[in-house]
Amino acid sequence: MIPFLVCLSWLLELGEHTEETYNVELEEAEKVNAMIVVYKEVISIFQVEIKQLLLISDFDYNLNQWAPQVTYSTEDNEGKLKIMQKEKEKGLFDSVENKWSLIFNQTIPLELDIVMGSGDNHLDLSSINLIDLKAVIGTGNTILDLTGNYQENIQIYLVGGVGRTTINLPEDIGIRLWIKDGLNIISCDGLDKFGNFYSNSIFDFSERKIYITLFSVLGTIDVNLI
Repeated sequence: MIPFLVCLSWLLELGEHTEETYNVELEEAEKVNAMIVVYKEVISIFQVEIKQLLLISDFDYNLNQWAPQVTYSTEDNEGKLKIMQKEKEKGLFDSVENKWSLIFNQTIPLELDIVMGSGDNHLDLSSINLIDLKAVIGTGNTILDLTGNYQENIQIYLVGGVGRTTINLPEDIGIRLWIKDGLNIISCDGLDKFGNFYSNSIFDFSERKIYITLFSVLGTIDVNLI
C-alpha cells in the first residue's frame, strides 16, 4: 500500500505550539469519502508507505481556536472522514503556525472534498485511488497533479479562486474540461477548444476518461498534458 501525504501549513511567526497525532483505522470500509477544510495554509502532497490504516495524521499549531477536528465513521462498507479547522475568524491577524500532515492509504477508493482558504497549494493526487474530487481553491497559487494511472472514469469539480492554477493531466487518458463563467486567462496546452469545452485528441476513443468542470472566478489557469 502506498499512501499520499498531505501537508497543510500557514506560518507567519514561530511561537509555542501544540503537537497532536491521530491514527484512523480503515475498519470495514471499502470506499471512503474524505473532507478537508482549512482556511489558511500551504498544501503539499507527497508519498510514503502505510499499512492497515486509513490515515496517519500529525498536527502542529499554536492557536487553540484552530485545533483540527477529526471524525470518522463507517456505514454500509463506506467510510466518512472529516478533518476540519475548528474556527475561521480568530487568529487571522495573529502570529500563527498551522501545519497538518495527513498520510492516506492509497489502495482504498477515495472521494476527496477539499476547501482551501488563502495560500500556495500543491496537490499531488497522482498516486492515490482517486474516484472523485471536489475542490474550492481559494486565493493564491495552486498546482493540481492528476497524472495518475487511473483505472476508472473520474469526475472532478473545481471552484477556482484568485491567483494562478496549474492543472497537470495525463496524455494517455481522455480529457474533457468544461470552463463555466469567470474572467480568467486560460492556457490549455495540448487540448482543442470547442466553445467553453476543451478536450484532447484521444477523448472519443479512450476507455478511461477524466471529466473536469471548472467554475472559475478570476486569475490564470494553465492546463498541461504530461
